[in-house]
Amino acid sequence: MRVEIPVDLLKGRQGDENAELILKLIAFFREARHEWEISPRDVDAVHSFLERHLPVLAQSYLLLAQKASMAQAWAPHEGTAGVVRVAGETLTEDIRDLERPAVLVVENAIYDWQMIEALARLLGCEDVIDAKAGSRLGVYNGGGKDGATAHAVDQAAQFSRTKRVALVIDSDSFHPTDRTGNHEKAEAAAREGVSAHVLSFREMENYIPNRVLARQPKKTVGMSSMAKRLESLKTFSPEQRAHFDMKHGFKGKPQKGADQKGRHSKKAGTTYVIPPRHGDLYDEVAEQDLITLQEGFGTDLPGLFLQEVMRGGISERDLDGLGPGAKQELRSMFETIRGVI
Repeated sequence: MRVEIPVDLLKGRQGDENAELILKLIAFFREARHEWEISPRDVDAVHSFLERHLPVLAQSYLLLAQKASMAQAWAPHEGTAGVVRVAGETLTEDIRDLERPAVLVVENAIYDWQMIEALARLLGCEDVIDAKAGSRLGVYNGGGKDGATAHAVDQAAQFSRTKRVALVIDSDSFHPTDRTGNHEKAEAAAREGVSAHVLSFREMENYIPNRVLARQPKKTVGMSSMAKRLESLKTFSPEQRAHFDMKHGFKGKPQKGADQKGRHSKKAGTTYVIPPRHGDLYDEVAEQDLITLQEGFGTDLPGLFLQEVMRGGISERDLDGLGPGAKQELRSMFETIRGVI
């Protein structure tokens, strides 16, 4: 996180009283746990403070302050949004908040993190991976949307002033215009200080590129027609692909008396069901493609995605097939996560 130390906290009696805590805060910057938000005009005050309270390391820490101030001077102006400005009366709480690891809550800590790590490597967001590896970010399993939002709120309550908790959940949307209960859950969590991101696509798996789907193990049980499924999937528009059930497809049997929008081919064993919440999204899709996609691509896609990324066979360019705006949304998700680290 970007942290600013008001120059008044470094001077006179305040500097003397808060010296131990200020030095602990500066140590966070030295360890690269947080970024020092400091103006070049405040470097002299830092120098005086260090000479008074830490003469042995004053020169080393002064260089750190100078480097941070020059980085701020040359960086594009980002304003004060997202900057933690510590205060004398809350300094102990501020230190405690910044000392704790940031928290990322997802629905499934295994599959969702595999997705996030794969996407981070493709989009140049490896700093998020490094934060987890360095124990500066903890990833927690919510066990579904309700559990994830509740856990995120509980975690946020553990922080005093700076709520360093991010929540990433599926939208579960069946149509591009869908506003689901997950959006309401995320907004409720945000009111408690959680930084929430609801995916625009239906689920995490909808962000997996076609090139990954083409590399599924050929001997997987029930996956013999994978190539045909992929060809049918390629006929979808970006909006249709974004809201398709990638794991399970259009399979399912209409419940008796339920309002189902189902179409059936004349051949036995080729029944498929389109949930009514999809509206007219798939009306123009050829029936044969819908029949082929009555089965999805399985539940182990995140692991395969990460595996292929680590092998170097997938690049950022493969994400272009997800449609316009997809990469921008994913970058926005990473900014949400970065914002609490």
